[in-house]
Amino acid sequence: MLFDIRTLLVAVALANLFCAGARLLLWRMHPTIPGLGRWALAGGAGALALVLILFYGIQYWSPLLSLAQLIVVIGLVLAWDGFRYFIGTPPLSRLALVVITAILLTWVVATQLQDSIQLRVLGNAIIVAALSALIARELLTAPKQISAAMRATGWVYGINAVVFLIRIFATDLSAQPTGPLNPNGFAAFMLLWWLCMTIAVTLGMVLMTAERLQADLDKQANRDPLTGVLNRRSFSLMAEKALVQSRRYDKPLSILMMDLDRFKQINDRLGHSAGDILLCRFAAIAGQVLRGEDVFCRFGGEEFVALLPNASAELAQVAAERLRTTFAADSAKTETLENDLPLSPTVSIGIAELEQDEDIETLIRRADKALYQAKKKGRNCCHLAEGIEKSPKKTKKQYLSVP
Repeated sequence: MLFDIRTLLVAVALANLFCAGARLLLWRMHPTIPGLGRWALAGGAGALALVLILFYGIQYWSPLLSLAQLIVVIGLVLAWDGFRYFIGTPPLSRLALVVITAILLTWVVATQLQDSIQLRVLGNAIIVAALSALIARELLTAPKQISAAMRATGWVYGINAVVFLIRIFATDLSAQPTGPLNPNGFAAFMLLWWLCMTIAVTLGMVLMTAERLQADLDKQANRDPLTGVLNRRSFSLMAEKALVQSRRYDKPLSILMMDLDRFKQINDRLGHSAGDILLCRFAAIAGQVLRGEDVFCRFGGEEFVALLPNASAELAQVAAERLRTTFAADSAKTETLENDLPLSPTVSIGIAELEQDEDIETLIRRADKALYQAKKKGRNCCHLAEGIEKSPKKTKKQYLSVP
């Protein structure tokens, strides 16, 4: 089946212009998301390359084709760098850009001197296949969690690399030269593939951005904006799940209620910024001391709560003491706050273990009463709630082994 190549070129060029416009709009709507600007530039480069190829089909001036192919490669490099920015890896180094530029210039000069369509097609296929493979590797092996849209976009670039590998092996340098827009050759197929590739990649970029925005919304809904730990809403949901698991498998469940001592005094003397620093410092220390399975959240103000699955009251007390002493030791060696205070910042902790037929709200109230008792005893101490049935002794290595 023969195609009118010029008509096909116009259709593909218009589609690329619309996709470039969509990427530009995406960038203007979300300018704070890294990488979107480079995606927009890459889309514009693809559309410009197609316009140059269209003019080549009218004028048959060889430099137009070389320039179009050069712009295609620049667009791929921009897209690659944009993906690196988006997923949080370092941008392309100067050395990498210098190497890519040297390869491109060598290829352009060589093809212009030889004036060979086959050589130009072969060089273009090699470079595009290599860059597509690098982009696919970047997206499929991202250090952070790979989303569904990121994985799909990576596979699109992987398929593109395979297509251009086939183009490499299908190029016969000894064959009679034919025009790059010959409908009997690969031109029609490659233009149609270019159209599919552009639409698929643009859709992937839009979906990746949507997933990023949804993740940010989820984080805002579930995390405390200051400390980054879970908020009270998320804690309630996870606590109910932990309660169900504790009942189902007959495992202990304990809770720690924590309150930073003399926090109002810090705010009054040093300002709220100093108080914010102290809250973040405590949250960071708790993240180091507690286990990965423990649920830690900011309950409100200077009050925090931690839910400890599979932990008896005895084990919870070990964790609470280690958290208290670690925070006190960190405060003593840090000169940011305590030089202006009569005492170093400390924490008081109330401990309670889940009893039979007890719900989460009741467990929290008992831990809160224990916290009040710790405050009453003089602060900077841990207090075990009354009415706890002692659990069998468990190993302390889960907390004591933490550096």
